[in-house]
Amino acid sequence: MPTVTVTVSATGRITCTPDPVPVSGADQTISFVLETTTYRFPTSNAVVVKTAPNAQFPHPAQTEATQLVTLFDANTDNLTYNYTVRVVRKADEEGFELDPSIENGK
Repeated sequence: MPTVTVTVSATGRITCTPDPVPVSGADQTISFVLETTTYRFPTSNAVVVKTAPNAQFPHPAQTEATQLVTLFDANTDNLTYNYTVRVVRKADEEGFELDPSIENGK
């Protein structure tokens, strides 16, 4: 199961590691773990694949907890998919986002 570590600087600069996310093997769940405790994932649309829904990402990402989002990837092709990750600063509820990518078949 691929895991993406999400960190956020004091100024709201998001970093996702790895980027791109390499995914190998069919029917994978990608976990996004937010390590910066002064930020949280929103309850919906925390991770959105730009071309979804499609055969590779048939379901929206699920915010499992304020620091964890999961996304199902069928991973039956060798294409790259851009996605948006969104976080919210707890102190003032300001939102920030970044557009990294997922590489299927890696």
